[in-house]
Amino acid sequence: MKLWLAALSYLTLTVLIFGDPLQPIGLATRWADRLGIPFWRVIAVISVVASTLVVMKFPRNMIPTVFRPTAFVVLGILMPTIIVGLIADSIRHRAVLAFEADEVDEHSFFVSIRKAPQDFQNFLHTAALKGCNPYAWSYRNLEFYALPTSAAVNVLPRTWRERCEIRIEKLSK
Repeated sequence: MKLWLAALSYLTLTVLIFGDPLQPIGLATRWADRLGIPFWRVIAVISVVASTLVVMKFPRNMIPTVFRPTAFVVLGILMPTIIVGLIADSIRHRAVLAFEADEVDEHSFFVSIRKAPQDFQNFLHTAALKGCNPYAWSYRNLEFYALPTSAAVNVLPRTWRERCEIRIEKLSK
């Protein structure tokens, strides 16, 4: 019963936050290099250790034995995700302000961890327009990069594309 509740909690929480139960595992392993925040893995591990300590050290009557694995799973997912997400959002938002773009379309880290892997070619963490030049945010490099026109026509808001005449010209033969 304890393990079933913990597994159900894991499935429910990861689908709600990440869109897929395998997503957090992929982000922590296979795609770990896609997040350039210094020491984010250490922060995540410390958060999971803290989750363990909270569940183990609470007075016995506060968390019934049957719910302890579930409490660990919930805290073990929420704590590192929220802490790393808030740090990532803070870094990104400070970079947006420093970039001084004419237009910005920001998405939070929490939207990115849910949408980016599923909609890889059509989702920008944050888009910026500066002097009618399109830029996109990279969580890997923690900076803006110039967005090629071939990609910009697919991902930028229509009003930006029209105002700055961002389009792929047909090649004549």
